[in-house]
Amino acid sequence: MSRNWVDVKEMIEAEIDKNWWEEPIEVRMSRNGVFPSGAGSHGQYLGNLFFLVSDTQAMGWWTAAPAIQQALRDDSFTLDHCKKMWIYINKHMCHLMGDSTGAGTNCPAPWLNLPKFSEFCDAIIDSFDSINTKDEFWDLIWSWQNYANCMNRWFQMIFPMEFGLALKRNTKEHVKELEKYNNIWN
Repeated sequence: MSRNWVDVKEMIEAEIDKNWWEEPIEVRMSRNGVFPSGAGSHGQYLGNLFFLVSDTQAMGWWTAAPAIQQALRDDSFTLDHCKKMWIYINKHMCHLMGDSTGAGTNCPAPWLNLPKFSEFCDAIIDSFDSINTKDEFWDLIWSWQNYANCMNRWFQMIFPMEFGLALKRNTKEHVKELEKYNNIWN
């Protein structure tokens, strides 16, 4: 059964309201290295945090949001084109971060702790039949983008940027010093 886009929008907005001022459980789990799915490399979860920052950013303000906004303003894109485009630039990432089944996996939990991403993605797609204008689509997608952006801001806030203290940029002088070693291998 198809959903109504207004109901989906309200569901997403309720989650934004819940997460705006209080750290979501998904973020708290990730910050504390709790990934029941087993996601991570070599027993570490820094890479998971990196992907949570970058992929939520890509689905929000950095890539997906501007692309959809431009398509909706472009008269050469129909509403159906915009719907397909939204699926193409969101569905894969949503399901990668939020699925615990599918693609032949037996993952015990949402891969990157974001089950709402899969849930909202599927609900949005399931509501497409009830969307009749670009304005209606924009109204729903505006809420989705706000949700993705809200989660992105949480992940940016909890990312351990202090690890970068050990990764100092090299100066021109230091690079010249390193050039001395070039003759050793020639």
